[in-house]
Amino acid sequence: MCRIITVANQKGGVTKTTICQHLSYLLAEQGRRVLCVDFDPQINLTSTLLPDGQAVGMDISGVMACLLEDQDLPVPSSYIQRCGKADLIPGSKNLGKLETSLLTEMGTERFLQEILSPLRAHYDYILIDTNRAASPLMTNALTAADSVLVPICPEFYSTEGLSDLIASVLKNRRRLNPHIQFEGIVFSRCNLRTNLYRTTRANVETAFRGEIRVFKTAIPDTVKVGDAISRGLTVMEYAPESKASSAYRAFAKEVLASETERAPAEGCTIHVLSDSGVRRVG
Repeated sequence: MCRIITVANQKGGVTKTTICQHLSYLLAEQGRRVLCVDFDPQINLTSTLLPDGQAVGMDISGVMACLLEDQDLPVPSSYIQRCGKADLIPGSKNLGKLETSLLTEMGTERFLQEILSPLRAHYDYILIDTNRAASPLMTNALTAADSVLVPICPEFYSTEGLSDLIASVLKNRRRLNPHIQFEGIVFSRCNLRTNLYRTTRANVETAFRGEIRVFKTAIPDTVKVGDAISRGLTVMEYAPESKASSAYRAFAKEVLASETERAPAEGCTIHVLSDSGVRRVG
């Protein structure tokens, strides 16, 4: 059964795109059929996965435009690209231009869901890379998803936007997608030896205990990941013996094994971090 996972955080620089790239590679390596969707106008995932000069064809903004114009969906082969072990629906900077139309047109919250639903039969996992803003694009990404994966970094402002994102997910559950769950929170760009990492992780685990899982694996901060991405590779390909490679592999195993510890049912309380401590949402 296909699982659609939206990778989201309303704070930038938390490695959403890198998580999508590496998780898609490892899931495909395990024999899963994987599709990535670049739903961020910055198109970083597209730039990473598509080799220089490769023809893109139609991108996700073109498919969305068809729905805005009440046209039939194009055939998937016109907008799905093969990228190594996984497939990709490329992004486009035109996504940003579409947002005004998505705000003013009726029923646009379900456009991405309409695009991805026919593809479920062909994939085991669909990963959606998102922009950082609360926007019509984020609403579409949440409405289309079965679950939300939240990367965060152990920095002073690491939980900035986290409570807003959780509130958005719960609101989306009430109004548009009653089945959406929390895949979990994954720590990324971590220096595991610092008090800042240990303190931040302890605070997050305490705040979400029993409600949102916090993955055991933390992805270390290393230049090897950036070096790999600059070459169009994953760190598993570029530095297979590195700590980051081992961490990503452990994280992928957790994702494959994690069909429990989902979000509580509608009406339950989520405790989230805020500047003044833990507060309630929902």
